[in-house]
Amino acid sequence: MGEERDQVSDHFFAEVEQWQRRRLAYLSPFSCWEIGLLVAADQYQLDRPIETAWEQDTNADSFRVADLTAFILAESTRLPGDLHRDPADRILAATARVNQLSLVTRDKRLLDYAKKGHIKARKP
Repeated sequence: MGEERDQVSDHFFAEVEQWQRRRLAYLSPFSCWEIGLLVAADQYQLDRPIETAWEQDTNADSFRVADLTAFILAESTRLPGDLHRDPADRILAATARVNQLSLVTRDKRLLDYAKKGHIKARKP
């Protein structure tokens, strides 16, 4: 956890706790897939299998899971502007856009896309 803390603002984890208390913290199901890829590539470690962590850590009192619908998948193919073709980023952007959520990311391409007004996004 220490490494993640070095990569976020000083107040980020307190903000997340506020979002959780207000039931405003959402995760995309695609985040589970992306975390799974990082674990499989030995770029990230979990203390339990990804599916166990996901089931235990996503609930109404913590992180809620945003719906991944056919509409969101279709929207990911017709996003405005010039977002690159990475399917995962396009699905995350479409999820945030459709649900009117702010995407929290360190991804420069998504942050640049947000600066153009296509989605709401910020760094952690």
